[in-house]
Amino acid sequence: MNILLVNIFIILLNLSILVIAAAELGASACKYSGGIDPDDDRCHERAVKLETLPSECSDLLYDGIKIDDNFLISPTYFPTDIDRITDLIEHSSSVFLYYNHQDIQAWIKAVDPENTLKEVQKLKEFITMFPVSGLILKEINYHYELNLDYNVPDDFYTNLANYVTTIKNEIPNLSIGLYLEAKSFIFYSNTTPSTDPNWFDFATLNEVMDFYLIGFKDFNECNPNFINGGITPLDSPDPTNPSINTLSQLGIALNESIIPKDIIYLEYLINPSVNEQDEMNFLPCEVSYNEYCENPDYKYTWCADNQATFFEKGKFAAQFAGGFVGRDIDLVDRDLKCECDEDKFITFHMILNGFTGLEMKTCNRLNGS
Repeated sequence: MNILLVNIFIILLNLSILVIAAAELGASACKYSGGIDPDDDRCHERAVKLETLPSECSDLLYDGIKIDDNFLISPTYFPTDIDRITDLIEHSSSVFLYYNHQDIQAWIKAVDPENTLKEVQKLKEFITMFPVSGLILKEINYHYELNLDYNVPDDFYTNLANYVTTIKNEIPNLSIGLYLEAKSFIFYSNTTPSTDPNWFDFATLNEVMDFYLIGFKDFNECNPNFINGGITPLDSPDPTNPSINTLSQLGIALNESIIPKDIIYLEYLINPSVNEQDEMNFLPCEVSYNEYCENPDYKYTWCADNQATFFEKGKFAAQFAGGFVGRDIDLVDRDLKCECDEDKFITFHMILNGFTGLEMKTCNRLNGS
């Protein structure tokens, strides 16, 4: 009888662990932009419908929410984005939101033990109303390239770990990830010791973080070096230029890192990039392969990946990470201007095939010639 009771207790304990276990980020997630043109003049008046997104999107990510010094939580960009968050939750059982403070100095204040519990209580209220699967902590990045006049405090990463632990204690089923910049990963692995206070203390953070998401938005600035191949090259298009960042360099840094491979995810750009001077000339929804294929002149000014570089990105993710995120899934080719097998999400599928070891997808408009 006693043995039976013990077995029942073990089963119940295991079930309780399953109930409170944090959600896991899947291997092929999709960041949803929701990018629109309110005047229906240059893109679309309405966002791409969620039900049309690829079934292979294991999770949906959205940017997101922010919190200010008064612990007020709001959408990161526009008040109306709260409706988009509601739609995402109703559509998918696995939604992750990017979660921002203004910058690392604001984060330093946030993780101070005197502020942590106040913030987490506000966060708990928000998650109760908007039950997402996880948060991706963003803007915790020391911008080495700006020659800042301060350093990250010695106790910051211990405080950050305690902050995450407090969130998990208050909201046990919430997954917490940390957003990292790929170029910073390379910089710190090449130029500074692992004890640099301005770089992440992964020995401490690995104990509490469910995953790390590495982004490439500003990996390289769009310029003629990257017109054919995109700003996230596997190898340098100009080996004489030491300032070019590459996936090969990141691979070396990841191999040397103590972060377990299975909790690393790569947030790949699946749309073209424009140079900094041209950014103000385009709505975010315009910088897509839809526009790139419709306007032949962009071939000479936009930095665009091709079928081979997308495929190699998938292979790279399979080698060095547990999965990838396609950013931004709803802006790829929504009007089928690239004529790629009637696939509005062709660039995502090109990466996915490389990641899963399937044959490389091809498309004449995206063949790199």
